[in-house]
Amino acid sequence: MIGVGSLFPAYIFAVLEEHSHLDQVAAFQKTVDASSITTTQKELSQSASTLDTISKTLESDLFYSTIRAVVALKGNVTLTSFAVEHPTTKVMSIIISGIAPTRADLLSFKSRLQGISNKATVDLPLSTLAQDIHVTFSIQVTEVLP
Repeated sequence: MIGVGSLFPAYIFAVLEEHSHLDQVAAFQKTVDASSITTTQKELSQSASTLDTISKTLESDLFYSTIRAVVALKGNVTLTSFAVEHPTTKVMSIIISGIAPTRADLLSFKSRLQGISNKATVDLPLSTLAQDIHVTFSIQVTEVLP
C-alpha cells in the first residue's frame, strides 16, 4: 500500500499535465480553424474580384465588338459620336450621330444597321429625312441581348 501511496503524487501530476496538454491542443485547433476560415474568406474574396473583372472584360468586349460592327457598316456616312449604354443585363442601346452625304446614304446605313441582328430595333426620326444632302442624324439602335 505504501508503494501505491507513493505513486499517487506522480499520478496527480500526470493527470494535470494531460489536462494541460489537452487544453493546448484545443486552443491550437481553434486557432487553426480560425486561420483556415480567414484563408477561405480571402480566397473567396479574390475569386469574387476575379469574377467581377471577367464580367467587366466581357462587357467591354461586347461594347468593342458592337462599335466595330457599326463602324464597319458606315459606308459613306461620317460618324461623329457614339454612346453605348447597358441599362439592364438584357438590353444594350447605342446612339450614333453623324453626317450622311445624302438621304439615300443615310437610309442605306439604317438598313445595314437593321441587318446586324433580328433582335435589334433601329430608330431614325422622320424629321431627319427632311434634308436631301449633308444630312445630320442621330440613330438609336436598341438590342435585346441573349
